[in-house]
Amino acid sequence: MRPVLARWIGDADALRHLEYFQVQQSTLDLAGIRTRTDDYFLALVGELFDRMREGSADATGWARLGNALAQLAADKDERLRRVGISKAEATLFAAAAFYCGGFPASAYLTARAVTPGGSEPESYHACFDLIARPSNMTSQVGRRLVGALRHGDMATISAIGANAVEQSAAALRLGPDAWIPARLFEHLTKRFLTTNVRAVLPRGETEFWTPFVGSLLNRRSWEFFPSQIEALKRGLLERNDTFSLQMPTGAGKTALCEALLYWHAKTTESEVAILLVPYRSLASELRGSVVKRLNALGISARCAYGGTVPTGDEVRDIDSTRVVVATPEALSGLLGASGDLLRRISLVICDEGHLLDGGGRGVGLELLLARMRARESGAPRFVFVSAIVPNIDEINAWLGGSPDAVVRSDYRPAIAEYAVLRSSGTGANTTVDLDMHPHEPEPTRFSVQGFLSRTDFEHLNPATNRRNTYSFASVKTQAVATARKALPMGAAAVFAANKRGDQGAVGLAEELVDQLAHELTLPAPIKFAQQDKLAPVVQYLQLEYGEGWLGTRVVAVGAVLHHGDIPQETREVLEKLLRRGDVRFVICTNTLAEGVNLPIRTLVLYSVQRRRKKGPPENLLARDIKNLVGRAGRAGSTTKGLVICANAQQWWQVEQVAKQTPGEPVRGALRGLVDRLRQALARQTTHLTNSDLEDTPALHTLIDGIDATLIDLAAEEIGEEALVGEAVRLADQTFASQQADVASRRLLQSVFELRARRVSGIRTTGRLQWIRETGARPRMLDSVESSLLTQRPTWDDVADPTEPTVVAIMLEWAVVSLRMCESEVRGG
Repeated sequence: MRPVLARWIGDADALRHLEYFQVQQSTLDLAGIRTRTDDYFLALVGELFDRMREGSADATGWARLGNALAQLAADKDERLRRVGISKAEATLFAAAAFYCGGFPASAYLTARAVTPGGSEPESYHACFDLIARPSNMTSQVGRRLVGALRHGDMATISAIGANAVEQSAAALRLGPDAWIPARLFEHLTKRFLTTNVRAVLPRGETEFWTPFVGSLLNRRSWEFFPSQIEALKRGLLERNDTFSLQMPTGAGKTALCEALLYWHAKTTESEVAILLVPYRSLASELRGSVVKRLNALGISARCAYGGTVPTGDEVRDIDSTRVVVATPEALSGLLGASGDLLRRISLVICDEGHLLDGGGRGVGLELLLARMRARESGAPRFVFVSAIVPNIDEINAWLGGSPDAVVRSDYRPAIAEYAVLRSSGTGANTTVDLDMHPHEPEPTRFSVQGFLSRTDFEHLNPATNRRNTYSFASVKTQAVATARKALPMGAAAVFAANKRGDQGAVGLAEELVDQLAHELTLPAPIKFAQQDKLAPVVQYLQLEYGEGWLGTRVVAVGAVLHHGDIPQETREVLEKLLRRGDVRFVICTNTLAEGVNLPIRTLVLYSVQRRRKKGPPENLLARDIKNLVGRAGRAGSTTKGLVICANAQQWWQVEQVAKQTPGEPVRGALRGLVDRLRQALARQTTHLTNSDLEDTPALHTLIDGIDATLIDLAAEEIGEEALVGEAVRLADQTFASQQADVASRRLLQSVFELRARRVSGIRTTGRLQWIRETGARPRMLDSVESSLLTQRPTWDDVADPTEPTVVAIMLEWAVVSLRMCESEVRGG
């Protein structure tokens, strides 16, 4: 891109942000943009056709060009119209720039903002039909394309492409009005010939794919992203060995998984495919999308995320189920409830695989994958998926994959922009600037001076009838105010690394409610919410939690508070508000920011440091920040996302992600626990025992994960030594074992052996089935029998588990157990 035009685009971008944020700051350069709209437009269009002629592969440049044209087309002042340029024409050029650069979702979103006039030539309508994919095509060519895709008529699609070349050449002799749309359509079809779903899918022209393609067309989806194309061309569907994908958030992993699940179900007889997801919120989302669509295609699919003890609905008809979407905990429960399920599994897709490092959840995931690797009949095919694992090749090798089965892509269908807040002054004289693209050189980098100032926080004091200034010196106040100011651009989210406390999501929610009570001039979330959709949700929250609950008060003002302590049922209600766009302001922790697909335009990072009860705050990993910022700018919802770091002192952490530096490798929570155990044993001379393991709270996630796996193995009629042998073999199949030295590997085997003997002892006493049915942890068995069961002469007469005396006994036992754990932690 020419430097002069790049500068012009940068200035126009700065002006547009000033207008979005209603900040009065205008230099002569910015003022000149308003008076030279026609020159600016012609320069952009000239760049568009130059790039088409040259066959430019500069995706970033194409995206900048598309956004620049889209900003002009969306101008509410109608500057284009005053110089004789139609909004529809500018919109078409913007959409074409996105499409040519490999951003079909942004092209689709842009083109759908207008409807072409009936007087335009056929090629003009054909361009809009190809990009915007309307339900009712306005061109004959568009109708032919849809029909050909639906029926696999690749000859017709090729003929349309060849005809576009001829029509473009003929139109050149007629003049610019005919040639411009014809030339655009020629270039668009040239790309479409290689990116449409039939062209990319293996044997895509066959009847095999017709139901799946029909499902895509019903969703206005008929081509793949560059990242998806690479994975499919490398054999994601056709290969039978392990395969790994490293793709940014939003790059189309879910669509690939859906295609793979369809392929697997249609090419096998009765085998089962598993899609493992880390969070219940993500499983719930997939239940309403992927699972629902597969069932509509005649493929028996179900979702399980209730816990380690499956519900009746989750196990019903499991023998005829072909696809299961589940959390690791739920799948472990299903494997225990259905003796034949493990044998039938031939494909395991592990989504968000970086959660191997995720504490207890990571231990459970690694042991589940190890159990499948150790299966007597052989391991199933694994497909490991993550946006942020730099050492994905190591994990791919652990799961049995070869080096050529790893696909890496940095493609994002909607680009991400970065900014940081910088304060100056004190008290009421404080001003906050917004530095846009601080990691980029000029002209891309610019500053919105006075982004937040005293005028944003002035309000009328009803008691004195005087103008007061709301204190805005804190990062928390500025973070909430920033998200409010970004609301005119689209949905805004404020992320907190902690749930509770003044510095957590709860503190941010209280700040929002307090700001709104003072009626500041900042945009209010309720103005951007669908208030008729809020009313029943507010009523539901009032009935469940009361009017005074913070979550109720937040929804009442047009926002959502989302964190892990909110019950699953309620979280699903709140997520539906966000997913449908009924609410455009959310305060969240990683429970919402990781995994769930939401249309977030602006993500404000209040803090990327997790505060602890004691000691200094803990920096979030760069890879976790990368996963967070991937939520800003969703394909089909917005053409770009904005990530704002609210704390300038933490910008260095976010900057690493903005500059695309590699994150930290994934080693697995299991390895971390084994390393800690080895260090602890180095300080003592006694041999490791089960009592040592059960009396050390820091190791509870380790032994709980091992026990859950061994309990299922112990249900089979095998002796203690055979169970120990299975346990040791399972230990050898873990990722931790693959990375460990000889001493750590022996220690890992010893831990598994000890837990196998513990589980075998429980089986001998006849208590194994009780543990399986209740989901109780074996390490708690002695405490339950010695401290809890003795509190009543008999428990058989308990008719209501919520009876006050029963609840009191349970709570007292739980408190005593917790205090014992805390004293053991302090003692260690």
